[in-house]
Amino acid sequence: MAKTQLDLPEMQYDLLKELFNLGLGSAAHSLSQLVHQEVILSVPKILFETPEQLANRLGKNQAIFSVSQFMQGPFDMNSMLIFNPEDSFDVVKKMLDKHLSDEILTELQSEALTEIGNIVLNSCISVVGEAIGGSFHVQLPVYRETNTDQLIEETTGDGVLISVVVKIELKGSSINGHLVFVLNADSMSNLYKTLELIVQSYE
Repeated sequence: MAKTQLDLPEMQYDLLKELFNLGLGSAAHSLSQLVHQEVILSVPKILFETPEQLANRLGKNQAIFSVSQFMQGPFDMNSMLIFNPEDSFDVVKKMLDKHLSDEILTELQSEALTEIGNIVLNSCISVVGEAIGGSFHVQLPVYRETNTDQLIEETTGDGVLISVVVKIELKGSSINGHLVFVLNADSMSNLYKTLELIVQSYE
């Protein structure tokens, strides 16, 4: 099993956090235009953890909605945005039309969350790609309704999880989103080298 903590020097860790912060800022702007109201994304908290630790944070056998995209480039990774089903419905209702029936909103929920996931994930990876002078090939987003136990089974291996905890806030409601990037040992090594080069370029 991969290490639960990644031994990143402080400057590289701060750089990674700033890249995600910039990506989420771009995502907030795009989401605000989509829903015609201000969307605020909190400053991200970055964790390096095992699938089991992620599941414990979310809750054992907890139902979750997820939007995932596989990305290939300077380093490959599977990216996911995970939602709590209870929080997400209220946000979707405010995104679409509060006058729609709950039945119709439930039918449209997967499309709305997929669009949120697509915007957030692509904004983050675009900022990272721009910073490293590279590009990523991004597959189409996949929406799933699953649970944390299945998440453990699917992400267990030699990969390291980079979890980015962020709160998505709309007027009168909020949802806690969990961005998760799954990298294998080689990809994590490439990420480390990439961050090192960026830091050196600033010196």
